[in-house]
Amino acid sequence: MVQTMATRFQTGLRRLSQLTILPRIWFFYLAGLSIALLRRLLWTAGGTPVENTEEILYVAKNGLSVLYVLENARLLSQRGNAKCAVTAPPWLRREIQRRAREASLGIRFTPLHRAMFAKWKLIVYTHHYLGFCFDRTTPSVYVSHGIETGKKTRYDTLYTYGFKGMRTPREPVYHSMIATHAAEIDMASREYPSYRAVVTTSTDAVLERLIFRAAQKHSLKTRLGIADNKPVALFMSTWGRPSLMSSHGEELASEAEFLSEDFQLIFAVHPKLIGSRRTQSVLRTLKAKGAKVIPPVMSWVDYMAVSDVAVSDITSMCLYSALLGIPIVFLGCSLDRLIPGGLVDEVVRHSSQARSVRDLKTRLWDALDRPNREVVKRIRNQFPHLGDAAHLIGTILGDRSAITCLRT
Repeated sequence: MVQTMATRFQTGLRRLSQLTILPRIWFFYLAGLSIALLRRLLWTAGGTPVENTEEILYVAKNGLSVLYVLENARLLSQRGNAKCAVTAPPWLRREIQRRAREASLGIRFTPLHRAMFAKWKLIVYTHHYLGFCFDRTTPSVYVSHGIETGKKTRYDTLYTYGFKGMRTPREPVYHSMIATHAAEIDMASREYPSYRAVVTTSTDAVLERLIFRAAQKHSLKTRLGIADNKPVALFMSTWGRPSLMSSHGEELASEAEFLSEDFQLIFAVHPKLIGSRRTQSVLRTLKAKGAKVIPPVMSWVDYMAVSDVAVSDITSMCLYSALLGIPIVFLGCSLDRLIPGGLVDEVVRHSSQARSVRDLKTRLWDALDRPNREVVKRIRNQFPHLGDAAHLIGTILGDRSAITCLRT
């Protein structure tokens, strides 16, 4: 009875959310027109844009997207194009500047209020909902902050190719969208047919960086201070319900010592969960019991590269693990949120699933002893362009920055 009522409530909430889709699209469309009018008035009064530049602007929303911004900028720098700027919330400024220096990237920070009133050679987005702020006549490219999983949002649509990427019900916000794997174009077109004209298959810059770092696993372990006496287990959690930390966080904290008997524990949690008091309490307990918790502004790439096995929910991080050949045990998965035949659906159905946290130790050892090589092969077939990221993404961005945009 209670379960039936809960199901009806979730269905009703989903239907209510779907009714808000068109009003939200038109709200941001009108907000964008208002900002465009203000920008035009400022340009007219001032004679020139605030920054009349030939730089490529990257737009980052949080610590998670900073990783994707810097990796794509790194690819451009390999092609001799290092004239880039990035705009993000002010609290990310120091982290962006530090990581750009470490990567020897010539990328500067500019505040959002200046960036949105400037003229740019090209704008690269890693999140939705910011495109309405900028000049729509400037060529724009969307680079997803993760591999498209086939996971449905509470609006019953895909995140990357849902309504958030549409300027109007028939017009995408972006001039190009870089798909990370072959199936994305069809997935996108089922959501909104007009996506087919702008989605281009390439590959994922972070994935290529991850494969490169995994080849340096032993030296990375030394640099990160990770010993060789126990296998490294990486716990990966998306946000919302049901996610690994939301469903099993307290239980993982209470069983950390039990799991640490056999494994070195590392936790990577979605930035949207970090602000929760409940999550903060769980993470403090895990750290007190010897687990490593990756801060939200820190790249998880090196930690995944040194991992031997993973525990996951339906986060896109599980796809990176699968592509590296890291065995995965799933805990707290809800398959009804996945589009049948999507990549995560494929990985979940061909991987081990734990019944509880207490069951994890046995499942992790089984996964290490009997890794499923077939799932790695099936997933890798969806990424025919692996190894060509610098050429493909650089070409796409170069082509877009060279065009004369005809849309008004």
